[in-house]
Parts: sequence; structure tokens; C-alpha cells
Amino acid sequence: MTNEKETKVDEITYDEQEYLERTALLGLEYVLADFAREFQTATRRWERIAWPAMVVFALLAISGFWLIYSITEDMHKMSDNIDPLMSQHLGEMSWNIAMLSQSIKHMDANITGLRTDISEMNDHMANMENSIGVMQPDIAKMSANISMMSQSVHAMTWNTGVMSQDMGRLNRSIGKPMRFMNNFLP
Repeated sequence: MTNEKETKVDEITYDEQEYLERTALLGLEYVLADFAREFQTATRRWERIAWPAMVVFALLAISGFWLIYSITEDMHKMSDNIDPLMSQHLGEMSWNIAMLSQSIKHMDANITGLRTDISEMNDHMANMENSIGVMQPDIAKMSANISMMSQSVHAMTWNTGVMSQDMGRLNRSIGKPMRFMNNFLP
């Protein structure tokens, strides 16, 4: 019997269960109603903040677009006042820059050829330096020979002077027959 009592205590009747469910639903209804009220209050509070913020943002966006439009309009007027043919001149400048680019490419190609020519010139200069090195002993010999030749010419000049003096003495000592030879000899 104690077992039966225990099972009866554990068992809840249908009415009791229905009462508990209604009480829980009523409590849930109160909580949901409070939540809905709080949500509506918070929504109104955010509406008071969000609507003015949206209006301010819209005004800022409109003023930003107006500012951009007025700046572009002012720039157009300013460019017309500075140079009415600015678009044409900018087109010509663009064409000239394109031509300059082509000229620079042509110059770059020529510089490459020039680099090759300079390299060849360096090789030729090195060969000339080697040739001059080989010629240097010959030049030294030639210089010595020229120096000897200069001494010989100097000696010949001295001997010619001595001969001239001897001829002058001979002319004075012999007299008239030698004067006849003066017409032939300098």
C-alpha cells in the first residue's frame, strides 16, 4: 500500500496539470506583455533618435551632392576663362607626349647601338695602346738616331763654316784668278 500511495503522490491529475499549464501560460503572457511594452518604449526612444539622424544624413548627402556639382561647374567656368581651347590644347599635349614617348624609344634603341660602338672603340683604343707599347722601343731608337743626326748636322755646319773661312783666306791670298771663281761659287 505504501507503494500505491507513492505512485498517487507522483501522479498529477488532469485538472491539476491543466491548472499548472494555465498558470504558466498566464505568467508567460505577463512576461510577454511586459516585453512588448518595453520593446515599444525602446522603439519609440530609437525612433526619436533615428528619424532626426536620418533627416540630418539626408541633408548632408544633399549638400554633398550640391557641393560636388557646384565645384565641377566652377572648375568648368574657370577652365573656360583660363583657356577656352583647353580641350584642344590638352589633346595636342597628349599627342606631343605620345610623340615624345616614341622619340625616347628611338633614342633608347640608338643608345643601345652607341653602347656597342663605344665598346668597339674601347677595344680599338686598347689595341692602339698595345701598338704604341710595341712602337715605344722603336721610337726610342729613332730618337737616338735623330739626336746623332742632329750632332752630325751640327758638325757639318761647323765644318762648312771652317771651309768658308779657308776659301776666304785662299781668295785673299791668291787674288784675281780666284775672284773669277766667285762668280760661280757663292
